[in-house]
Amino acid sequence: MKEIFISHDKHQEDNLLGILRSYGMAPAAPCGGKGICGKCRVRILKGDTTLCAPYDENQVITREEWDNGYRLACRTRVVEDLVIEVPDSHNANANIMTDCFSDTHLKPVIFKKYIELSKPSLIDQASDVDRIEREAGGAVVRDIDLVRKLPDILKNNDYKVTCVIAADEIIAVEGGDTSGACYGVAVDIGTTTIVGMLIDLNTGAEVAIYSCLNPQKQYGDDVISRIDYTRSYPDGLSKLNSLIINQLNDMLGFFCSKYDIPPACIYHMNLVGNTVMIHILSAVSVDSIAISPFNPVFTRFVGARGKDFGLDMCPEGLVTVLPTPAGYIGADTIACLSACGMAAQPGQALMIDIGTNGEIALGNRENIVACAAAAGPAFEGGHIECGVGGIAGAINKVRLDKSHVSYTTIDDAPAMGICGSGLVDAIAGMLKLGLIDSTGKIITRQEARERFSIDIVSRLRECSGKPCFLIASKETGAQRDIYITQKDIREVQLAKAAIMAGIKVLLHECKADYDDIETVYLAGGFGNYIDMDSATAIGLIPVELRDKIVPIGNGALTGAKLSLKSSDQMAEAGRIYKLIRYVELSSRPDFQDLFVDCMELV
Repeated sequence: MKEIFISHDKHQEDNLLGILRSYGMAPAAPCGGKGICGKCRVRILKGDTTLCAPYDENQVITREEWDNGYRLACRTRVVEDLVIEVPDSHNANANIMTDCFSDTHLKPVIFKKYIELSKPSLIDQASDVDRIEREAGGAVVRDIDLVRKLPDILKNNDYKVTCVIAADEIIAVEGGDTSGACYGVAVDIGTTTIVGMLIDLNTGAEVAIYSCLNPQKQYGDDVISRIDYTRSYPDGLSKLNSLIINQLNDMLGFFCSKYDIPPACIYHMNLVGNTVMIHILSAVSVDSIAISPFNPVFTRFVGARGKDFGLDMCPEGLVTVLPTPAGYIGADTIACLSACGMAAQPGQALMIDIGTNGEIALGNRENIVACAAAAGPAFEGGHIECGVGGIAGAINKVRLDKSHVSYTTIDDAPAMGICGSGLVDAIAGMLKLGLIDSTGKIITRQEARERFSIDIVSRLRECSGKPCFLIASKETGAQRDIYITQKDIREVQLAKAAIMAGIKVLLHECKADYDDIETVYLAGGFGNYIDMDSATAIGLIPVELRDKIVPIGNGALTGAKLSLKSSDQMAEAGRIYKLIRYVELSSRPDFQDLFVDCMELV
């Protein structure tokens, strides 16, 4: 926890969440500051708490918490000097999925070639540019800035230089033999997390991994909240763009300092992410993605250099992004399909990336149909009363029987919330025991007394007047009481119904059924850590596909890594892009009926 002094003279009547954002200390605000998620709570240690934020029976802070000084930062204004307690950033403790699999033949887009040029003479009066191109194996110089620098580079290094070549272009010329240092970075910019990998482009060695939470989370857990922010504030897009660029520079700084690499020796950054994240990275408007017909400004990245983004890498180094097929099917989906090899297989396969957006693809090497199911952030802890991401202390596994409840936490730390995998376990266990029915309704204590132990019955409680089930308590070592509410169960039902309905729509589009699917690739951290039996028990994944599931870890990062290492894989990503046919679920007359049918927990 951090104690922060907020001056009334400096911030008269200002919103506390906005102040903390400006200081870079904002707690998470999955709802975008609308006061409905309860995640931006802080504790006021000094100051008139009643004036700051009057108690509201309908808010997500309990009366006991309110009496102890807790307030929602988004609903608190500075009416006098305050000392507040803010939770530490969870970045350092985030348990982010970084595992990758698969590899490829090393054939990077960027490579270096050391050359020793003959000096100009009356016999050989070739220009500096011609002289370099002649020895560079067909690569050409196209950058006027490089032409301007060439005379000094050549003369100062006795015409012994190293060319940095991207495909058929010489993008930089360095004095002496620097061919031994050639690096690239593959990055997955997720809505919730950012993961990057430093790769030696000479050897293909994966040198290091960097992971953190996406700093844009303070402006909302989902892409719609962030689009709303860019539309609501004139500088909204530039703020979100700066957060990503600064975070990427932090990543580059970490790699360079830890491994003693000059920033100028990072020549290629290859990025993937959903379409909204890629647009924000590029400082391109996302307005049109939020409204029908949901069209993005671009789907194929035009290409750029490090200097165009203000990245701390070789200024002339390449910045590439895999294609983004539609407004809600992004480069991360292309990367996942490349990673699992689905687009090269003859048989039908299903790929599901269960995250905030819930991308789903069905097909093979001949045809792929894809859709985006608006699953929401429930599986990543968003909009869940005691939900958190995959951080130290998050309950990640839950087991229930008729007499007691057991759980584990990430890093075995004291329980401080519940993440997606634990949430699915808990709901599956409650369903199996009969603590909830197929509609998701929690039973009453009276109904439970005849069937369950005193411990289980005592866990059936009320939170803000609504039914809930206690998973962990302060009395047993948790940092706070952690429970599953009726609303939490509804959030999971909505998320899993969207995914299941999306799968059924794609099956209909391909005139296929579950028997036709040979493999189900499950991508992402949630897909890797979730208990498959729990997932099928609540109908998140069809039970018919249980034995066909293959978790692929961070498929998005893997796909980014593969195309960084291999120009052939970069071309394959382009082929997959052309192969995909996007299905917009909101335009399907049958989607809503399927969605309602899939709401039941079965």
